[in-house]
Order: sequence, then C-alpha cells, then structure tokens
Amino acid sequence: MNAPAYSSPGSVSVLICDDNESIRDVLRDVIGLRPSLCVIGVAADGNEAVAEAIRLQPDVILLDLAMPNRSGIGALPELVQVAPRAKIIVLSSLAKASMAKAAIELGAALYLEKGASPDEINDAIETVTAQTPSAEPALAFANGVDEHAARS
Repeated sequence: MNAPAYSSPGSVSVLICDDNESIRDVLRDVIGLRPSLCVIGVAADGNEAVAEAIRLQPDVILLDLAMPNRSGIGALPELVQVAPRAKIIVLSSLAKASMAKAAIELGAALYLEKGASPDEINDAIETVTAQTPSAEPALAFANGVDEHAARS
C-alpha cells in the first residue's frame, strides 16, 4: 500500500479500492487531473477497503467488485456503515445490469464500468459529492450498457 496523499481544505477526498495495482495507479493519476479531487488512500481487497474507510473517512470510495479475500460487493454494506458520509462509486469490469442494480441496492451511489474515460470518472466523483442526501442513486454505464435495462 502506498502512503496516502492528504487532501487540502475544500477538496474531495477519494479512497481507491481495487486489487490491480496498475489500475490503482491509473485511477490515482486520473483523479489527480482535477485539483478539486485528492486520493487519500488505496486498498487491494474488501477487508482493506473497510479498514481504510474507517481510518480515513473519505468523501468518495471508488470500489471494484471483483477482489480477492473479500469482494467489493461483499464489503459494500459494511462500507456504508463504517463511512456513512462517503459516496460509493462502483467501478467494475462486470457490465451486467443485475450487478449494477445489486450494488445500488446495497448502498452504492453510482455504478461505472472500468472503460469509463478519465472525464467520466472525475465527473462522477464531482456529481455524487454535489448530490443532496435525498438524491436517488444512479446507474451510469460506459461502453453502451442501457441505463433503463439496468433498472429493470
């Protein structure tokens, strides 16, 4: 695990949870493109995600679903409990509408595919942190998965 960066006042703090170190590095670079966003920590599995969420209390958690030891989908309910103010964005290679629906039902604010562009990822982070608490969670997909199909 790399040492976290510390967010400046007013910036959105992000915890990246993905088992692939290369993807974590790319996401850190992508998020670093916007001065309003700051990666404060990383986790390689669901257990680390929960521990880091408790320790860091991030504004946003980017969560992969398919991870070793404890999956993101398995950690999601606990993440909601231990970091209640965090908005959770699932960023997964699993493009199944049923998986997206399950993640939203478990407390994710948004579902994106890993094929999302850097702008889509950063826009998603900014969008979920700007939502009011009563805003309905959204399903968003890159690479052409139909949002309406995902809601059914």
